[in-house]
Amino acid sequence: MARHMTRPRARTLILIGAAFIAVLLAAVAGAYALDSRGGPRTIRNLEIAGHPAGNLTPAELSRVVSRLRNETEAREVTIDLPDGPRRFFAADLGISVDTDALESAALEAGEAPTAWSRFRNWLGSFTTGRQVPLSLTYEEGRAEEVIGRLEGLVLTEPTEPRLVLGDDQLLMVREGSPGVRVDEAAIVDRLGQQVEAGGPFDVDAPTMSFPPSLDETQLATMAEDLNELTAEGVTIRVAEEERHLGAQALRLRLDVVSEEGAPVPTFDLDSLQRLIAQVFRDVQLGGEDPVFDVVADEPVLVEEGSPPLECCRDDAAETVAEAVLAGRSSVTVEPEPSDDPRLVEWAQGVGVVEKVAEFTTNHACCEGRVSNIQRFADIVRGAYLVPGESLSLNEYVGERTTEKGFVPAGTIIRGHLVPTVGGGVSQFATTMFNAAFFAGFDFITYQSHSLYISRYPYGREATISWPAPDLEFENTTEYPALIWTSYTDTSITVSIYSTQSVEVEQIGQSTSAARQCTRVDTFRRRTYEDGREVEDSVFATYRPSEGFDCNGNPTDRPDL
Repeated sequence: MARHMTRPRARTLILIGAAFIAVLLAAVAGAYALDSRGGPRTIRNLEIAGHPAGNLTPAELSRVVSRLRNETEAREVTIDLPDGPRRFFAADLGISVDTDALESAALEAGEAPTAWSRFRNWLGSFTTGRQVPLSLTYEEGRAEEVIGRLEGLVLTEPTEPRLVLGDDQLLMVREGSPGVRVDEAAIVDRLGQQVEAGGPFDVDAPTMSFPPSLDETQLATMAEDLNELTAEGVTIRVAEEERHLGAQALRLRLDVVSEEGAPVPTFDLDSLQRLIAQVFRDVQLGGEDPVFDVVADEPVLVEEGSPPLECCRDDAAETVAEAVLAGRSSVTVEPEPSDDPRLVEWAQGVGVVEKVAEFTTNHACCEGRVSNIQRFADIVRGAYLVPGESLSLNEYVGERTTEKGFVPAGTIIRGHLVPTVGGGVSQFATTMFNAAFFAGFDFITYQSHSLYISRYPYGREATISWPAPDLEFENTTEYPALIWTSYTDTSITVSIYSTQSVEVEQIGQSTSAARQCTRVDTFRRRTYEDGREVEDSVFATYRPSEGFDCNGNPTDRPDL
């Protein structure tokens, strides 16, 4: 039989249950009121990107968010370039955390429009966690700047179209080709997509082709203009010397550069400078020889000279290039003084310290030819030869004329003695020849008398006439040389002052038949300061007698 609870007992239990519920509800309400008191807090069981952030005050939340920002900015970002990966911190590329937005999102995670909704959210937070994602920021401009500074972005440079010389010697355009480079904009964009997704930060680097900077159509127009500008070449003037550069030489050195995407004509200035120097290589301009006097047989410097001017200054090519591109057919280029220390010293007369050679020949007094010899000597006196420089007597003195002070005297022509203005100066040539012989100079041009004259050394002499034959010799020593002349009524002397650096001696002589003439070879030995010895010879050819050649034929035949 079922037993039934008595009504008073049931009522008691009901009252107890109601009281428990009331107490429980009061406790919950008290806890809710306690959590809601004292300002805003994050909801319980809140996580931000896996980091606990529940029931935090704004100050506590700010510390958590700051830590999250530091961790995010320290994350590694990899950009996989074709030649290998490049690694950065996220902060380097402008990736960080929006701290204000993240703190606001965390604090608003438990918010609701009504009190009941807020209570339910609070109550649910004891059993259910809530996640707040990171709010990331991305500065594209900073990423562009950093990526743009990377090395290895250009894989293949484009080949620029160029101006080249065609078979017709006219400038034409050689086509260019595109290059290949990393697509920096695509890297920045892909990185931005990964930032939106929250990572991972590992970006592939796509490549792209890019064109040459020069436009071929513009270049073709420029080629036509440059062909016209260079058609006549250009004449370059340096002091009194002129040289011409032809169209081909100019066009070979023309090219273009890109300035803000537009082709601009330019010259290869280094090559053009070398070309200008080459065409003027045999020219020494200006410069003055030092002036000497000889006192008691000692050279005395009266006035220093100046080193020669040379072509050309370092800006010569630039000057010529500007003239050509401006359409001018001639241009003046300024020379500059030589800075070669040897030339500077030689211009100062350094090295002319002593007599190194001297020769005297005698003659009868008071003849017309003596006046010519002495006049010739006056002109040559003081001639100055630096090492490697040559002296042509005909070039130095010029044609012998009455205006220059020369008078008629005998000259050997076709084996006969004939009076001419300036005749007899061959004695000076012979005297000069012997002085140069014993100074150790080299002979470039010389010719003996056709008839032997007893007042001269046999086989070691020279004649001169205008315009030929000539006497030319070169100073092959390492020191400058001063040529000094002096005379008496019955003699002419040529002295050479320098620094003694070579000992010269005649070591022999031989004669041989040259048909009916006689050839005389005179041998000398030159011994230099370093012990080096050089042997050479000079020669003379003498006819059998006046009026006959080496075949024995008369030299005054009508057909000669």
